[in-house]
Amino acid sequence: CEDNGIRRQLTVPRSPQQNGVVERKIRTILEMARSMLKSKKLPKELWAEAVACAVYLSNRSPTRSVSRKTPQEAWSGRKPGISHLRVFGSIAHAHIPDEKRSKLDDKSEKYIFIGYDANSKGHKLYNPDTGKTIINRNVIFDEEGEWDWKTSNKDNNFFPQFEEDDVEPEESREDLATPPASPTPSSEEGESSSEKSPHFRSLQEIYEITENQDNLTLFCLFADCEPMNFQEAFEKKTWRTAMDEEIKAIKKNETWELVSLPK
Repeated sequence: CEDNGIRRQLTVPRSPQQNGVVERKIRTILEMARSMLKSKKLPKELWAEAVACAVYLSNRSPTRSVSRKTPQEAWSGRKPGISHLRVFGSIAHAHIPDEKRSKLDDKSEKYIFIGYDANSKGHKLYNPDTGKTIINRNVIFDEEGEWDWKTSNKDNNFFPQFEEDDVEPEESREDLATPPASPTPSSEEGESSSEKSPHFRSLQEIYEITENQDNLTLFCLFADCEPMNFQEAFEKKTWRTAMDEEIKAIKKNETWELVSLPK
């Protein structure tokens, strides 16, 4: 920073008023996101998409900080277009290509508009029933409409569910060659008791099983990357070079004041 004429100044802990401009901008973005979610009765789980859309709109809106320009125009030198802007949370009917449907299938699929794609000119669309997110340009919007959450499949709103049969244990594979004989219930009560309702496991339950194994695997991969003490670090040239550079930076910035060792 000093080579470029920039002098850094740190703020005092727990004093956001010293960083007032940034704090106020964050508050503005959060208020925009909250309003967009409330206006279309969207759940809080879509907060990240709402914040990203709020930033996108803020960069293309006039501000007092930049005279007669939007932040996007001041940065890029080109005036941004606004004809593609749509109301966040609106109902979007995305066109299904001919090669992905038969002649009698629907020509469009219903989604929720959740923002703009950063790498293309498409719109980000989300289907709460299937949990699928797509990028599409061929969209017809109903900006007055809202998603009917009462008839929506709430189990698949945000976290995909997996049936227990999808993950087959090793023990069951050995028994495939000799399937057991089917039981013959003596009454209707026996038939109903032998039927088991399908059990669904969430992603959180699946991750809990493999979390410890993943942590052990990562530990084994990176166990030899970093030294455990100063002596190990000093024996490696790369770490000695890093320590020398750190000491030079401390002396240059006058971080510490050298004093005599107390007796």
